Amino acid sequence: MKITITILFLHIILLTSAFSQPTRDCSDSNIYSGFIKGDMNVWKNAMPGLQMSYFKTMDPCHLFTLIEARYGYIGYLIGIGNKNDAKPVVDSFEIDLEALSAFPQYEAETEAFRVALLGFRMGLNPARAMVLGPKALKQLDTAMAVGSNNAAVWIEKANSEANMPSFAGGSKTKAVESYKEALRLFEADTNLSRYSWRYLNTLVLLGKTYEKLDDYGGAREAYLKALKREPSFTWVRDELLPANEKNLIKE
Repeated sequence: MKITITILFLHIILLTSAFSQPTRDCSDSNIYSGFIKGDMNVWKNAMPGLQMSYFKTMDPCHLFTLIEARYGYIGYLIGIGNKNDAKPVVDSFEIDLEALSAFPQYEAETEAFRVALLGFRMGLNPARAMVLGPKALKQLDTAMAVGSNNAAVWIEKANSEANMPSFAGGSKTKAVESYKEALRLFEADTNLSRYSWRYLNTLVLLGKTYEKLDDYGGAREAYLKALKREPSFTWVRDELLPANEKNLIKE
């Protein structure tokens, strides 16, 4: 009887710890390396290790890092039109996201990723946009209600504003402000990871949105800020900034 009570007591302690523990930095240097080098094979090959880390520890911090990695990889695959490879990753993303929803310390991120999930489903099958689009907007409201001080939520708000048609509420001007708010929240976090690829990616998204507004000066500032943080960021250093500077010369 004493053994049973002791085991139950330990189980309660571990469960309480998992739910109350503040979020930590579980960022993966391999994912970050793949991002700044533009080598998605490095990124892809790092994800099974992240999954194994989670299975071994059942630590939600590792689960979050895995989900974040899947999120970025799905965006890449859909962006290059590789829907066949993207679909199973989206399915895994959805399963892992439901597991993350059990941990209240990741509530805002969970709701933000649910917005992204609907966007991924629309990306895989644009014909579903009429049904999934309104659901995504409703989910964004939910995310904002629980995470208005969370960078991940503001990123999804900005993504929605940048990509929706104007009649549905889309506005690249609004998107710029939302990306800026996401960046402000990242920068206000004194524990911002050295390996935060999403911070750098948000600067890229801001820069590209500025360019769509023909504000090449604003875009240049965003790209230079990304390079100041990470001088080896090849996408910005070798592609985005040189192309931006050519457009500045034309003005």
